[in-house]
Amino acid sequence: MSTTSADLIDLSSMDQKRFTSLVSRSSTASQADIQGVWATVSTILGRASSTPGFIPISQAVVARNSTPPPAVESALAELVSAAHEAATTNLCGSILGGKSSESDEYGDYAIFIGELDVLDGPGSDEDKAGKLLKALGLERWLDNSELQIVQSKKPPLPGSLDNVLPSPGSPAHASLASLSKVLSQQLRDILEFRVVTSGSGGFVLHFLLGYGSGGWQGLGGASTWSDE
Repeated sequence: MSTTSADLIDLSSMDQKRFTSLVSRSSTASQADIQGVWATVSTILGRASSTPGFIPISQAVVARNSTPPPAVESALAELVSAAHEAATTNLCGSILGGKSSESDEYGDYAIFIGELDVLDGPGSDEDKAGKLLKALGLERWLDNSELQIVQSKKPPLPGSLDNVLPSPGSPAHASLASLSKVLSQQLRDILEFRVVTSGSGGFVLHFLLGYGSGGWQGLGGASTWSDE
C-alpha cells in the first residue's frame, strides 16, 4: 500500500488495533516496532493541546496544519527505519531513550513540523525547544516537568549513545553508522532535548529535531527513568 500526504490520518479517534493495521499495511515496520510507536504516541497524546496528524508509511507525527511533501515522507520513513534498526541491534526500545530506560515498551517515531518562523533569529536552545513542542501541541508536557537540552558527544547521534561502544563490524555498530549517515544527510542545526516529567512514574519524552527539506523534522521517543 502506498501512502501519500493525502492519507494523513487523525489520531484522536485511533485505537491500537486500527493503528497497527494501518502501519502494517503501509510500511515494512515489524510488529514490535509498531507496538513501540503506538505506546509512545498514544501516551504523549494524553496531554496534547491539539491532536497532530499521523502518516503510517513513515510513522510520522505531523504538526497541525502541516503536510510533508512526498519526498520528505520517504526520507522520514528511511530515518525512522534506521532508528528502529539501531534500537533493535543495540537492545533498547527507543534509540533516543537508550539502554538507561527501565522499560523497552516505548519506541521511536518520526516528526514533521515544517517551516517555523518563530525560530528565526536569536534565542536560547530552551526557547527553541519550547516553540517546537508548542508547534506539535505538546507544550502541556512542560507543566511540572524539567526541560533538558542534550549535548551529544557523538553528533548527529543522540546523547543516549555517548557511552555505547559496539564492536566494530557488529550489527549494532553497523546500524549506528547507518543512522548517523541518514541524520547527517537529512538534518542540520540539530537540537536534542528531553522533557523529564514528575509524578508520572519517571516518564521522559525525547526529541531530536533539525532543519531539513521542507522544514523542521526528526525523531521523537520516550523512556522511563527511576524516581529514585
